[in-house]
Amino acid sequence: METSDNTATSSPAPSGTARRSGRVTKAPQKFSPDAPAATKRKRAGDDDDAENESPDEAEVDEEPSAEEDAEDSEVEAPKRASKKKRAPSSQPARARKPATKKPKINGDAPSSSTGSNLTHAARLPSRPKKAVKINIGQRDGDGLYAEIFASGDSSEKVATDWYHKYRADKVAATTDLVNCILASAGCDQKVDDDDIRDPDNCQNRLADLQNVYAEEGITDYPLIQRGKSVRPFRDLLIGFFKHLVTILHETGLLYTDETLMDNITRWVASMSSSTLRPFRHTATTVALAMQAALVDVARKLDDRVTKMTQAVDSEKGRKGKSKERLAQTQQSLNEANKNRDSCQNQITDFFETVFVHRYRDIDPKIRTECVEALGSWIWHLPTVFMEPEYLRYLGWMLSDIVPQTRQEVLKQLGRIFKRDAEKLGHFIDRFRPRLVEMATKDSDVSVRVAAIAVVQILKDTGMLDPEELDAAGRLIFDSELRVRRAVLEFFTSCVNDAIETKVEEMGGQDTVDEIFGDGEEGSYDSPREDWIAIKCLAEILVSYDSQVQDENQIEPPRALDIAVDMVQAVAPETRISLAAQVLYEKIDHVKNWELLAGYLLYDHTASAKSKSKSQSKGGSNEAILRNNVAPSNEEELILLEVLATSVNSALAANAEADKNRRKHRSDFDASEEPSIQLATLIPRLLKKFGAEPSTAVLVLRLEHGLDLDVFQQLRQDSSTYSRLLDEICTQFSRHIDRGVLTEATAALLHARKYDELQELADAKISDLWEIVLNNFRHFDKTCELGVRGNLEKESITEIGHVLLKMSKLSSIADCVELLEQESQIDGSEAPAIEILVRTVIRGKLEQVDETLDDLEDEAVSFAIKTCQFYFMWKVRTLIGAIQSGSEITAREIQRVNSLRRTYQTNLIYTLTSRGTNDDLRLFATGGLCDLHVVFATLRQVAQGDEHAPQGDDAARKRQSNLALLEPLFKEIDPGLINELIEIYDSAERAYARCVKKTLNEPAEDEDPIDEELSDDEDEDELTPAEKKAKELKTERGLCELAGKYVLCILAKMVDRQGPHAGKLRKRMVRNQNKLGQNLKETLAYLDEGRLRERMPRAAAAKKKKDVEGKGKEVAENSNSKAKKVLSEEIIVDEESEPEPEPEEGTEEDLRRRGLLDEIESGEDEDGDDGGGDKMDEDESILGD
Repeated sequence: METSDNTATSSPAPSGTARRSGRVTKAPQKFSPDAPAATKRKRAGDDDDAENESPDEAEVDEEPSAEEDAEDSEVEAPKRASKKKRAPSSQPARARKPATKKPKINGDAPSSSTGSNLTHAARLPSRPKKAVKINIGQRDGDGLYAEIFASGDSSEKVATDWYHKYRADKVAATTDLVNCILASAGCDQKVDDDDIRDPDNCQNRLADLQNVYAEEGITDYPLIQRGKSVRPFRDLLIGFFKHLVTILHETGLLYTDETLMDNITRWVASMSSSTLRPFRHTATTVALAMQAALVDVARKLDDRVTKMTQAVDSEKGRKGKSKERLAQTQQSLNEANKNRDSCQNQITDFFETVFVHRYRDIDPKIRTECVEALGSWIWHLPTVFMEPEYLRYLGWMLSDIVPQTRQEVLKQLGRIFKRDAEKLGHFIDRFRPRLVEMATKDSDVSVRVAAIAVVQILKDTGMLDPEELDAAGRLIFDSELRVRRAVLEFFTSCVNDAIETKVEEMGGQDTVDEIFGDGEEGSYDSPREDWIAIKCLAEILVSYDSQVQDENQIEPPRALDIAVDMVQAVAPETRISLAAQVLYEKIDHVKNWELLAGYLLYDHTASAKSKSKSQSKGGSNEAILRNNVAPSNEEELILLEVLATSVNSALAANAEADKNRRKHRSDFDASEEPSIQLATLIPRLLKKFGAEPSTAVLVLRLEHGLDLDVFQQLRQDSSTYSRLLDEICTQFSRHIDRGVLTEATAALLHARKYDELQELADAKISDLWEIVLNNFRHFDKTCELGVRGNLEKESITEIGHVLLKMSKLSSIADCVELLEQESQIDGSEAPAIEILVRTVIRGKLEQVDETLDDLEDEAVSFAIKTCQFYFMWKVRTLIGAIQSGSEITAREIQRVNSLRRTYQTNLIYTLTSRGTNDDLRLFATGGLCDLHVVFATLRQVAQGDEHAPQGDDAARKRQSNLALLEPLFKEIDPGLINELIEIYDSAERAYARCVKKTLNEPAEDEDPIDEELSDDEDEDELTPAEKKAKELKTERGLCELAGKYVLCILAKMVDRQGPHAGKLRKRMVRNQNKLGQNLKETLAYLDEGRLRERMPRAAAAKKKKDVEGKGKEVAENSNSKAKKVLSEEIIVDEESEPEPEPEEGTEEDLRRRGLLDEIESGEDEDGDDGGGDKMDEDESILGD
């Protein structure tokens, strides 16, 4: 008779030349586990291992594949197993052959990533999921299984009833018990009385059952089945076996009937080593439940032995002792000791036959259950299990590959350490580094949170080294919010320890009370005892911040990177602000921002003088105060950032709480006080910390949280805010730091949001413009700004600073009038915008000068920004004139067109004179796209204005405006398409090198890839942080360039006509799916079908927005305004007549094909096939 025709139950097929065996007697042995006795002998050597040596089998080799996950057994891999590995057969029918002569037992063969090296017979690689059967609670009959899960009786009653059945018929009751375990594993087959009477055949009978079980194709079983049940299956199963052991103990059968426990142990241990996961998991659960009950029994017996020992000693100590009573007590004590030994033997049997194998099972559920059980045993019976030979398993499992298992280990260790940490010194010393490593570097956030809780316990018991304390404390800067909140208690305790140390250094609590006295409750400007806590907090934050900075040293970004918007001038969040956000929730001194401000504003400068005087006077309270409480420069910087975060959090919470009460004047006074008080404090802070850019940035950031409604409604307080604006403008004028200018610009933008304060803010901005324009015209008068390389380093640096401030001011409010106004200064009479447009030509690179090129490029980038804002404001003005019906003069349009053409020419000079992935080249290319799409927005309004009055006059007016404005709608010349593609190629290849991606080959009709040399900088020399920074920078450059191209294409301003029509679009989508999700989503907008699906949502969102067109809207979105304007017009491609293809090449080629000459001199030639073509209104698509 042949073996079962099932791939799940047979071993992998032998080689093609192997003879097919017809023997049936050996086939079941491939599932046979080691006998319990042999298992004990196998582990005997392991029990002698030292606690700090983890054997190889303590680790799970690797996870199973998805197909093998339901059947593979544990990874217990003897070295002999690796020699038998063999590639799988490509024919599934081979698996039907009988087992080989040396079958693998207990899932010894480790699973490979492909599932090709398994040698046990439980492999189901091709079983379809549709054939899954769920066999839970569907067994016929009224056996023990039905009584446990279907009768509704308590587990204790069912166990008692089974005990009585066992007393009546031992074999039948044991058979019913084993069948119950099989049924709990989802097996419909049963064993009979003969199987129970023949324990030596246990393994063979289980192998037969496994064959039948596997043939049925069951991959789900009760323990893992998810169903809504009033009494969970697992709880009922565990409850029954716990009560069963308890009843056997109470009746004495546990000690008098060795056959019963031997039978149960044999069947359960054999099933727990099965290659089938349902058998293995169910048997392990049963064994752990019985072990837990035995532990409870052992604890009761220990209590009984202790009491009886005391009784015997007491009886012996009596003068008139009764020998008979003493003999009875001694007999009871002997019996209790005997029962305790018997119970311990059974505990050891279950541990050695089940736990030592299953704690490293391939199934993480089984491993987790084992860890949970071991922790429970240690907790309830520490006299036995709190020993190195048991504790080491918890230490080894800290390195489990599954986060849930590691988390369970930490949970058990946490409660054990809380009670018995002092007794586990050796274990803690061995595994403490691993615990700290898990808290700081584990890949799973939940595991890190659990590890931090354990480390906190070790800190409370004084078992952490200083380095480990710092490693855990630095987690307050972690990027994960859950981690920062988890370590908050740890960090707070470190601060409290530092406060205690500081108080001792100052002379004790009595000295502190004498120095600070009672203190004034409402005054924050005078010394307070709370300042000690602030000082300690600042010291710890400075220490941790310096440690993190030393570990992750990153060079500051280049000034040019900031100038071209590759890197932000001011980071929105720093590690200090992230830490302060959670410290605000826990530490009162951080929550009280008035206290922090008072500490920072206090004059600590006399501390040095007090030091020298105190040495002669023997010490004074003032000297002690200043020497121990005065902050250093680094601490002031940290505390200012904490103050900024605290203010924002406090004002946000206050605004939410007072949202409803603000309507009532009586409650308004309470809510307005924080903003007025903060507006008073900011000028004082600026006077003290405004000299240094690093501190001025943080103080200016405080203004962003002000509720300006207070000053808008209470006119008597406008003077307070006026003084604040004066200080902000002073900082803008004084500093050249980009961070300071960015924060000051944001503060002025904030002021212009409110109508009552807009006039006040505009007056301050006008004063700043006057200063900046005068400085700019001074340079224009003394030197030629349109020639590159004609200035020294100091001069070009100063010009860059002036242009930087102009770009910031132009982003705040409408600057058209100021920039178009002619000057009365001799030598610089031209409007400022003409000088700016002329300055852009400095970007034309003819000769490399490493000392000046970055400075020159910075100045050009700021000039480009200012010009771009000018054109945006100008277009907004023209749109307003069209919508209001105001007259637009031809002279004005000619002037704007002349500026546009000159600006475009200078941008083309800049981008065509540079090679590879030059930063200014990318920036100038983006500026060119932005320029055209800004005017595309104007074209849309001119062609069909929704707000214009209807009628013949209105139509004629629109036609007149359209004809007048048509010169502004010229598209990007088709001759630049190849140049634009080359720029995109460079950016794409640069990012592909950073992320180690291989790009797709070009199509046959596309240009071949130009091989270029790799970067001069050796990436192997970069640190991981520097590599990540470079990757992010190149990705941002590529995505921003792609976004500019996409908007320009959709606005019908490029790639629409000529012999290269559609070439740019086709090139951009070549690697759309190769370089990350950001680029993919950006290029997805080129799919018109997908874009049309988004139209209804974009239109609905646009209706909700305020379209009044105030200047603040442009300023607030200075970095993204171009994108917002560009996307307002998207048109389906129309057919147009092709143009002759111009020649490609350098600047001379551009001149030869007439592109540059036409722009420079042909002001009256507006081009007939530009953006002024008529468009069908139904074909336009509005995007947001």
